[in-house]
Amino acid sequence: MVNYNPSNPPKNLSMSEFYKASKNAGSFAKQCRFAVRIIPYGASVSNLNNDSLVYMCDAVEFPGRGFDVTQIRYYGPGQVFPNNTMYNTTNISFICRTDCVERAFFDDWMDVINPTDSWNYEYADNYYSRIEIFQLAEYEPKSDGKWNDIPKHKGDAQAVYGWTLQYAWPTLVTPQSVTWADQDILRLQVTFTYKYWDRPGYSR
Repeated sequence: MVNYNPSNPPKNLSMSEFYKASKNAGSFAKQCRFAVRIIPYGASVSNLNNDSLVYMCDAVEFPGRGFDVTQIRYYGPGQVFPNNTMYNTTNISFICRTDCVERAFFDDWMDVINPTDSWNYEYADNYYSRIEIFQLAEYEPKSDGKWNDIPKHKGDAQAVYGWTLQYAWPTLVTPQSVTWADQDILRLQVTFTYKYWDRPGYSR
C-alpha cells in the first residue's frame, strides 16, 4: 500500500458544521425564488414595455459564461488559453393570459426587428433591450448581516444577487402547442441573445 499523507485536508466535516455553513449564507437557494424584468430601450420598442411581464415570467435560466480556447504546447503537456468570451442564449417562459398580452408583446417586438410589410431589418440600436434577472431570498436578513429562520412572506422581495443582460433581443418565439385534451395553462417560450451580462452593484 502506498503511504500517502496529504497535507492540510479539510476537517470538522460533520453534519452540524454543514448546517452551520448553510445557515451562514442564508440557507439553500430555491429555484422558485427569482424575478425577471425586460426593459426595451431601443427607440422602436420602448413603447412596447409591459411591467406585468415581471409577474408572468415563470421560468428563466440564470446566465452562464465560457471561453473559446487555443491549445498551445511548448514542452510537455499542452496548455489551453482563453481567446474569446462566450455568452449563450437564454430561454424565458411566460404564463399567458386570456387577452394575449404576452404573445402580442413578443409578436410586436419581432415585427419591429423585421417588419412583415417590408422585410427590411431594423437597426439593432432600435430593438435592443436590457433584461434584469434577480435571485431572491427566502428568508429575512437581520440587521447584523445574518439570516432569520422565518420565511419571508410580506413586503418587497429581497434580491440578493442579479445579472443584467445587455443589448438583448429575441431570436425565437417558439410555437405554442394547444389541444382540446389539455386544460393546463398556456405558456410562451422565448429565446434571447445578448452581447454580454454584468452584475449591477458589484465592485472588485
